[in-house]
Amino acid sequence: MTDTELKHRLTAAVDHIDAPSDLVHRVRKGGTSRLHRRRLTAVIVAGLTLVAIAGASTVIQYLPTPAPAHPNISDSGGIGSGDPYGFMMKGKTRGDLAGDKTFLAEAVAAWEQGRMKTYEKERGIYDDLRGESKVYWAGNTPAGKAAIIVQNSFLHEHGNMQIDREGIHTLVGYVGTDAAGKTVYITGSYPTPGPSLDAAFVTGPSKQQQAMVVIDLGKDMGWAYKREYTKVGGSIQKFAPLRFADGVSVVKVPLGTDPYALQVSLMPPDDKVNYQVVNGLPPATSTEDFDKRLWTGDKQADGSVKEVAWPMTDGADALAASANDNFVLALVGGSDPGTQGTYLPAWVGYGLTPNGSTVLLSELQLDPDPTHVYAVVIPKGKQATIVQGGVPDPKAPLPVKIKLPGDQGWAVAAKDAGLSYRFGTGTWSAPRKNALLVPAGSKPSVRVTLGTGTHVVWLR
Repeated sequence: MTDTELKHRLTAAVDHIDAPSDLVHRVRKGGTSRLHRRRLTAVIVAGLTLVAIAGASTVIQYLPTPAPAHPNISDSGGIGSGDPYGFMMKGKTRGDLAGDKTFLAEAVAAWEQGRMKTYEKERGIYDDLRGESKVYWAGNTPAGKAAIIVQNSFLHEHGNMQIDREGIHTLVGYVGTDAAGKTVYITGSYPTPGPSLDAAFVTGPSKQQQAMVVIDLGKDMGWAYKREYTKVGGSIQKFAPLRFADGVSVVKVPLGTDPYALQVSLMPPDDKVNYQVVNGLPPATSTEDFDKRLWTGDKQADGSVKEVAWPMTDGADALAASANDNFVLALVGGSDPGTQGTYLPAWVGYGLTPNGSTVLLSELQLDPDPTHVYAVVIPKGKQATIVQGGVPDPKAPLPVKIKLPGDQGWAVAAKDAGLSYRFGTGTWSAPRKNALLVPAGSKPSVRVTLGTGTHVVWLR
């Protein structure tokens, strides 16, 4: 899909939804981020036409750095330089374990042995190494000893390698401590084209105390570990300033944090710069279930998944073709520099309220967070209003139920179920499958019929 086709798809037949001028940039940035962030664990997000899209009416909050954050940094390299990790080859080893020759030898050995077992080796990253490995930093963390190793390599054009030029590049490797106290290789990185750079890594056994080590790139940077969702469909990330010493910043990760939720960013955040946090946890041991969407469309005979659109009312057929895209576009209202990727909805409910407003109902998942459901209400001639329905319960008889503003009723959904409504002890409406718009009324309830089971859910 070309950029022109992409923008046309996301803006076709959209009335009264303002599309940002940099919409395509955000979509491409989000897709690049997801692929780059997952390349070390080879995660494939199945069933999505677009892998990722940035934003969802997101606000970033940050605190100013209270003091000089980057002592003794004169040549930071970083994104945009020809060899962004090159500065790390200069000078002596940093860190409080810089003089521990035993650990330094263990760290280099772990890097040299561990890297040969990764799929990066198949990309030819290590085919033409130049010179010796160097320990850039070695130190204690709340999750045990850790180190950053660098080495030069001549990167050649390769079938599945992303490079912007052939020539000498500095590779970086991350080493930590496992649950048994052994020095182990965590993961590694090489500079890829575009506004993205692996700037931090997570060390420590899964489900135990972990730490994040951030490379000092000579810039004011902050970190965040969770996202807060607002009632109006947006989200907030609060970035705390990072303090650097000996070339890194070491952060104690709150227990229970999914390592894929960790973010590092410029301060203030800038969506043109994308720093990544990497770790060596494969999907089987990560706390992240990568795709947490409530429903993932209809599976086709060839194994592909088709997006589906469900009418919630009569008389709304004209909304069907663009309902999914219009729902996504409405939620692109803000750009989140910390969002690495978004799972797009594979289903959408659409309908018209009694006053003629368009209603769109679906879900959106940011990064490893739980999926959230939303209703988008678009009155004639007015801007869209987003109503957040929170995290759905997939085991509930009626997983999606959102009260609409302006006394316009409720939007509800339960995949494959027959849905009817009534008020009080009145007569049930004719059943509608998958999604339903319940008009305003006294004591509304929904009858959910799935297979041979029937449940009545009161809307409160």
